[in-house]
Amino acid sequence: MAPGTGTGNADAAEGPVPLLVCVLAGNPVTSATILGSLNTADARHLRRLHPAVAGALVGVPWCDTDTCVVDVVRWRAGLPAAVGARLAKRAVESLLVSEPAVAALGGITHLNLRECYSVTDELLLHLPASLRTLSVGGCYNLTAAASFAHLTALTSLDCSTTRVMDERADGLPASLQELDASNGMRELWRGDSLAHLSQLRVLRAEWSGLDTIVLALLPTRLEELHAVHCKWLNRGASFAHLTTLRELDIADSAIGDGELTTMPPSLVYLNVRGCEDLTPDAVLPHLPVLQLLDVRDTRVGDAMIASLPATLVELRLAGCCSVTEGARMDHLRALRALHCLDTELAPAALAACRARGCVVPAANYLRGHESRWNVVSLVLLAEGRLASRDLVNTVHLWDVATGGILATTTALRASGLAALPHGRRLAIGTAQKSNEGCIMVWDVGDEPPTCRATIPCCGGMGRALAVLPDGRLAAGCADGAVQIVDIDAGVVVTTLSTGTSGTSNRHTDCVTALAVLPDGTLASGSWNGRLRVWDVGARACVATLAEHAGQLTHLAVLADGRLASLTIDGDEVRLC
Repeated sequence: MAPGTGTGNADAAEGPVPLLVCVLAGNPVTSATILGSLNTADARHLRRLHPAVAGALVGVPWCDTDTCVVDVVRWRAGLPAAVGARLAKRAVESLLVSEPAVAALGGITHLNLRECYSVTDELLLHLPASLRTLSVGGCYNLTAAASFAHLTALTSLDCSTTRVMDERADGLPASLQELDASNGMRELWRGDSLAHLSQLRVLRAEWSGLDTIVLALLPTRLEELHAVHCKWLNRGASFAHLTTLRELDIADSAIGDGELTTMPPSLVYLNVRGCEDLTPDAVLPHLPVLQLLDVRDTRVGDAMIASLPATLVELRLAGCCSVTEGARMDHLRALRALHCLDTELAPAALAACRARGCVVPAANYLRGHESRWNVVSLVLLAEGRLASRDLVNTVHLWDVATGGILATTTALRASGLAALPHGRRLAIGTAQKSNEGCIMVWDVGDEPPTCRATIPCCGGMGRALAVLPDGRLAAGCADGAVQIVDIDAGVVVTTLSTGTSGTSNRHTDCVTALAVLPDGTLASGSWNGRLRVWDVGARACVATLAEHAGQLTHLAVLADGRLASLTIDGDEVRLC
């Protein structure tokens, strides 16, 4: 909320009046809407505007559970119709010693005491019976003896990360419809159950002691169960009795294939991500209304895909290593989102999904190079294609959208890669013999991509390649030469080797890096750390830059025209 400017000493003490409050004073037509969007902190300023505004505030049923109330009595005096509050530590402590403070909470329906260490079992007994929503999550001083039974109107309770339900549940009122007991219920199975909560619709029990025994005694009218990382949910668990269950999240639990078969047909959302005991034989029973299934990072396989209902709208399948290219998805006509990174689904199956309007994200891993050989070069091409080279000179051409390899070459001692103008052709510098090199030109727009030309050049190989502004290709060679290649004509048109005075300025070691500067000149770096700049049109070296101490491997041009260079040890980048 943008601040306005205070207009008096009181305003200076209290802070600037919010700009929105000033707008309210001059726009009575919009007052009702604005009042509904403000919080209790704003009300402090509103009361100063005009006696009529202060009177209007009296009847507003404020339900702000974010702004901390420090003095409950003053809060109630200023906002007599308020129905919701969040109490600061001092306000909570006053409930134990001040009857006016307790009375001030009369009629309140929403109360936030989250992470207040002053909340104790005794303090709960001072809370008004009118409460419908209560949060005491993270109130560590509550014990297993705490009781909410007197709060007979309570429909929503957050007692997560407390000991309230570690051993018993009979302190909960039967009126509850939503319960958050995450990080709790550690030994509940030894005592009570939740069976008396017949109106419960939503149970959150992440990282809790929820086990197969407590599960069996849950109220049958439950609609949502969130039990992530409940390791006591294991073999023998059954969900069949939860006949109205719509959402089930049991990610990272210990259920197996058999437990999946107990899923009730009412399920709309099912999350079993990370359930390591699921196998490639796991299948779902008939789930006629299921719309979202998350089986990421499990061992489910093709059998699971075959058992999916035609109603499925979203499938999260990433990291399922047992799914193969044989998995069929033709029956999933309603599917609109498929998350399948790190799976082996056939490219044709993915293409068919996309054709039906399903969103299939591109792969985030391109797997094909042997794991023991580093990938050392990448070149971006047209139409979503990418070329990569590894240390053993294998070059792969990828379809990034599908993660598939379109073509592979193991050209002898392949080194430099460059995308030619428009990105539809790829140049690969190679060496056929120790003192002979060539440039291979691949047409990556073909299906499949094909090698269209092999152009002899270089003394050794095309270690580094760079495309010049006129479309020709510069190639750095193992014998220190920099050659200029006309790709369309298939010939080397010139070799750069002299300085402006006519003396030789040829590199004395392998040329390992090239970069084209904004003015069209060409920078070249060699294995012995020397860096030169060439006027390609004049075929002359126009500058020799400071030498590097190490072997130069990469050059890059910054937006301001400076040149960044990197040596093989990689411990610093030099700018020049």
